[in-house]
Amino acid sequence: MRLRFIPSVPYAVALGLLALSPSASAQAPAKAPAAAKGQAAAGTINGSYAGTATVPLGDSTLVVPVSYQFTGTAPAITGMAIVPGQGTGAISNVVRDGKKLRFRVTAAENRMLEHDGVIAADGSIEGFVNLDNKPVAKFKIAPGTLPATKAAPKPAGAVKPKGS
Repeated sequence: MRLRFIPSVPYAVALGLLALSPSASAQAPAKAPAAAKGQAAAGTINGSYAGTATVPLGDSTLVVPVSYQFTGTAPAITGMAIVPGQGTGAISNVVRDGKKLRFRVTAAENRMLEHDGVIAADGSIEGFVNLDNKPVAKFKIAPGTLPATKAAPKPAGAVKPKGS
């Protein structure tokens, strides 16, 4: 599934990142293993990164969980961007210049979401997502993965299967 384009919310287009469930903004990235923390700082960005994207919506903001999986070696780094409950988009055009990192995520209807970020000493990456050369969201990711979502509790009157 590709990231969705929601024409009635122009800022959300930037990310195709609307995760509309109330619990989505409460999720936080899992702690990364110590070895992964230095990977971006050490020169490679291969692996999983997770964090949030903040989308301004008039007088409020929407914070959604995001995950990026980078694979390959320069100059052929690619990957996938994932917004839980919304879909995925291909990562391409990855360019690293020192601490600066730029890459593109292809969203629905072939919209190109240009990411322009800076890699911190701890390996986290923070920057802006641009659509049509306009900043539409801020992202912050770190090595690691999003936590697994908890299964919904069973209703109190649930019937147990035979033999349980």
